Amino acid sequence: MKEDKSISQDYTALKGLRLAARIIGTLWVLFCTFFLIGYLMEGIQKNGGKFKMPGDWMGIATEVFIFVGLGGLIVAYWREGTGGFISLIAFILATVFLVADPQLKFSFIFFFLYLPTIFYLAYWWGANKSKG
Repeated sequence: MKEDKSISQDYTALKGLRLAARIIGTLWVLFCTFFLIGYLMEGIQKNGGKFKMPGDWMGIATEVFIFVGLGGLIVAYWREGTGGFISLIAFILATVFLVADPQLKFSFIFFFLYLPTIFYLAYWWGANKSKG
């Protein structure tokens, strides 16, 4: 009887972990999308109605990997393992570019992007471990 109770508690903890990952991941995606739209609208107004791409390739690569990571968080909403790994790899690459480029301002707040990714991967790991 004790085994059933511990399995039930583990499953409840895993569901809470998944819920936290979904909430935090959704907030991050909405937050970044909101600021991207504002940034694009401001850039279009400053450049006479035309979008101007930044000239720094490391800055472009950093932005691309951040948005691939956010896309991974969206995928992780349905496929925790796949989306978590996509997000983790993209955020690691974005961190490498942020640290390597002296023009970009690196902040340790960026590591909070890793939080839902880690939660998704922990949920995926725990759910697969409890199945088999």
